[in-house]
Amino acid sequence: MKDCEKIWSSILDRITTLVSTVCYEIYFSKLKAVTVKDGRLILAAPMPSIKNGIKKTFSEHLNMAVRESMEKIEGVTIILENEIPDYLDEEQKEEKKEEFNPSMKKISFQKSFTFDNFVIGDSNKYAAAAARAVAEHPGTNLNPLFIYGKPGLGKTHILHAIGNEILRNNPSLRVYYTTAENFTNDLIYSLRNSNNNELMKQFREKYRNLDVLMIDDVQFLAGKNSSQDNLFHIFNDLYNEEKQIILSSDRPAKELTYIEDRLTSRFASGVIADIQPPSFETRVAILQKKAYQYKISVSPEVINYIAEKEKYNIRLMEGMLKTVGYFASLNNRSADSIEFVMEALRDSANNQTNEISISKIVDVTCEYFGIKKSDICGKKKTKELVEPRQLAMYVVTYILPDVPLATIGQYFGGRDHTTVIHARDKIQQKILDDPIYKKRVEDIKNLVLNK
Repeated sequence: MKDCEKIWSSILDRITTLVSTVCYEIYFSKLKAVTVKDGRLILAAPMPSIKNGIKKTFSEHLNMAVRESMEKIEGVTIILENEIPDYLDEEQKEEKKEEFNPSMKKISFQKSFTFDNFVIGDSNKYAAAAARAVAEHPGTNLNPLFIYGKPGLGKTHILHAIGNEILRNNPSLRVYYTTAENFTNDLIYSLRNSNNNELMKQFREKYRNLDVLMIDDVQFLAGKNSSQDNLFHIFNDLYNEEKQIILSSDRPAKELTYIEDRLTSRFASGVIADIQPPSFETRVAILQKKAYQYKISVSPEVINYIAEKEKYNIRLMEGMLKTVGYFASLNNRSADSIEFVMEALRDSANNQTNEISISKIVDVTCEYFGIKKSDICGKKKTKELVEPRQLAMYVVTYILPDVPLATIGQYFGGRDHTTVIHARDKIQQKILDDPIYKKRVEDIKNLVLNK
């Protein structure tokens, strides 16, 4: 297994000289080396769009890198992550068992998420200051730290920045980041294998023997009573031991519905910091820093145009910048005019109204399932249409959280808001219960954001 990683690392070194930084980030950096089988290096892609994009646009670059790497392989085969077990022999499967066990999975902090590259403005300066204070002195007065704000405003960046800073200052500390969804998956895995007492012991030790615990998107614990009960006891254990707890949410603790009061009161018992949408000046500064980071050459006019087009979501704004850089690289042109950026973003949901953005999500969902838009937005309730319709509703609520539920229901054939709530909750539960289904939903989300 390690040999294939070394082979892929050698090939990647050559690829970096053949494609632009943006193309590398979007495609090649996402691939993972799996094994070498029948003389071919097997790589896993997280979603079909990456696999197909490399095959369509970069296959010659990849083949050239393989030929020039001097590695003893005949070529490369790209598969999807859910196909990995099909390419492993029994011994390799045994080696990878821990990787498939959520309770044993290690999550490392993204090195690019630091305080140095987090742009501070009036909208986030209090949250940034509190985060820095926690990173310098975890487990003291600022405990717990609860950060909230709408999606795409930098909450995850701050959490990773805290983790990176703590470990830089104190490498021996046990610091762990997870999402509410992964926390629940951890628990579900342990409960489903309840006959294996060792797994439950691993679950408890994993979370209770930490110096710093970070849980992202705690709003997704809503309605998950067992997860809430376990987190309640973990929270108490860590807090009583003066261990740092950091939480993030898309809304204030007092507005977290379907989460027990005993938990929300603890969430709100420490320091609460909110992040608001950034000002125009802050958005420009963020884009300038990201352009430098990704080595994208864009004019000030283009930066200003993107900053004006996307006012509320930094993640989407960054996606627009990457799209422009990628488009410039493919066409061997400079991103130096408003006309150019409009051409690059002509199919982007960021360049349209909310209704058309919903339309983009529906278009992607229909393309993914091979169904007609008129059917998914119509009155038919056949099984082959209900699931894609519910999934599309879920994705709309996830990517466009500010769109009223009634508006979403109207778009999908004049349905009311309770139908949207039912669809959202049902898909959310299926994501928790089925890892393969979760991957399907992630594919559609990424296709919407990156297509």
